[in-house]
Amino acid sequence: MDVQKKIEKWCRDERFVRYANERMSEELGKASNHWVDPEYEKLAEAFEWEDRYVVPLVTFLTYRLQLAKLQKRVKQRKSGIWWVFVQVVMQGHYTQAFFTEFDKLQTELLETVMPMLHDEYIQWSNKKKR
Repeated sequence: MDVQKKIEKWCRDERFVRYANERMSEELGKASNHWVDPEYEKLAEAFEWEDRYVVPLVTFLTYRLQLAKLQKRVKQRKSGIWWVFVQVVMQGHYTQAFFTEFDKLQTELLETVMPMLHDEYIQWSNKKKR
């Protein structure tokens, strides 16, 4: 079964959706604790002033996502993925205004974050049953 179909199936489970929303909110709440990447900060600031920086910004975030996914240590991998997730969410309405540029990144991010959340949810629910 492909990832999109798995995600659709998981999202039919209200408890999983509630858990996923809580975890995402938790990570967004920690946003001020996320480390600052000077390269990202430059691109994000430039993008605020000029739309032409959207492509380099999305390219950088895609690069950071790929880099995070390659991490061998689980903690570093998850931390990197959450960092990209938070940065994309912080772009807010820009992701809708520049849909064509952000679309592929958002899809890949969803297909990365949701399985990670589902694994956490399964572990959490198994601990809860004990």
